[in-house]
Amino acid sequence: MPFDREYETREEYRRRRSWERRIKKKLLRVVTVIVLLLAALIALVLLLLLRGRMAVMNEEYGTTASTSSFAMQFIGERTEAPTPTPEPTPEEVPEEAEPDYGEVPYISTDYMWSANGLMIRLADGATVFEKNSEEKIYPASMTKMMTVLVGLENLENLDDTYMVMANEIDAAYAEDATLAGFSYGEEVSGRDLLYGVMLPSGADASYALADYIAGSEWDFVALMNQKAAELGMNDTNFSNCTGLQDENHYTTCADLAKLMEYALQDEMFRQIFTTRVYTTSKTAEHPMGITISSRLFTFLTQSTLDNGTSIIGGKTGYTDEAGDCLASLARAEDGMEYILITGGAWADSGNPNIDDAVYLYGQLPGTGGNADMIAIGEGY
Repeated sequence: MPFDREYETREEYRRRRSWERRIKKKLLRVVTVIVLLLAALIALVLLLLLRGRMAVMNEEYGTTASTSSFAMQFIGERTEAPTPTPEPTPEEVPEEAEPDYGEVPYISTDYMWSANGLMIRLADGATVFEKNSEEKIYPASMTKMMTVLVGLENLENLDDTYMVMANEIDAAYAEDATLAGFSYGEEVSGRDLLYGVMLPSGADASYALADYIAGSEWDFVALMNQKAAELGMNDTNFSNCTGLQDENHYTTCADLAKLMEYALQDEMFRQIFTTRVYTTSKTAEHPMGITISSRLFTFLTQSTLDNGTSIIGGKTGYTDEAGDCLASLARAEDGMEYILITGGAWADSGNPNIDDAVYLYGQLPGTGGNADMIAIGEGY
């Protein structure tokens, strides 16, 4: 708009013109920026399209294109798309079939002494026979299987030593319990205590092991019950580490089978459980060590039966209330292993628990078998 005297002074005109020029410059800069941005956007889109087209060509024709120089290699006349080479179909891996352990053997229980019993094939947990296996029983010294298991799982070094205390030996004497034979103040290894618990069923070794690990029998028993709960032994309660009679110390054959199935996976437990004779380390009190024997093999005169089955380990037990008990492991002629737990056997003489093991294991498949065979122990 030109200068007009009627509407504005010359000074106002100059200010207006200066303002208009500034506005025009700003508009020009904005338009320039917009144009540059649009140009850059267009260039980017074209570049992406070109790269995509070249990638497609590379895939289709196997040619190499340089995106930096936008040079394209001549590929000749296109005829038809090459037939893609089919990828080989991976062979289906057949699912590993469950091992076939064969039929579960039939075992007659007609001539059992024991009121309660359970036999399990160890490989697959199949029940061979059961007799009142979920009925409450007193485990007597079969308890010491849990004592040894808890000991193994809590001893850091089996060769570390512990001083056997007088009160531990005196308690075993007072209860007229079986002893491993350690002396007052004797420095005994954890390994020797474990064997002393299992083989001769030593109450002195049991008390010493409990004090060594937990500081007291009471606290050790808490560990035993904790382990029982972990193993699903829901019908079991321990009140001591020896198996001496107590109304609140009970279990079932089924629960002891759970304990055995688990414990026998421990190599050291299996070794202790199947040892016949062991000599403890030499000490000042026993310069030649103490030679201790498995009570099972003390009374079992023939561990390999007529059918080829071998009884390879076990833990006996007895109290007036529990009767004769036995938890044992056997290997049949075909290599299959079986565990057997029996309880509540009473007889005027002999070892009805061991007789039952021979009678029942003697029926496993083998080269014959003699169901009437008995072990020759006390009274026979």
